[in-house]
Amino acid sequence: NKGDPHCLGRANIMEQLLPLLLNGAGGAVIGPIISKLLGGKGSTGALAGIVGGLAGGYGMGAAGVGFQSLLGSGDIMGHLSSFLNGGAGGGIIGGILGLITKAK
Repeated sequence: NKGDPHCLGRANIMEQLLPLLLNGAGGAVIGPIISKLLGGKGSTGALAGIVGGLAGGYGMGAAGVGFQSLLGSGDIMGHLSSFLNGGAGGGIIGGILGLITKAK
């Protein structure tokens, strides 16, 4: 199947989607923990963590800051940095939402 152009296209799509999936997973898993540490309720939900993880991971990747500058961009370390970037983004968004809902 190496010569099959459809197989190569799927691998390329997966290479592009994997960092986004890891950003979302990091936001859903690590986001509520960081949100709680920042003073939020920690119960802003997994959806806020996923959205914050995607936004934070994409923004950090585009700006060239975040954990990829510390861990490198190798295969495993690149995936780990995507997961951690998503967790940081999810935590920040969750913390902001927690503070907004706490103020009401």
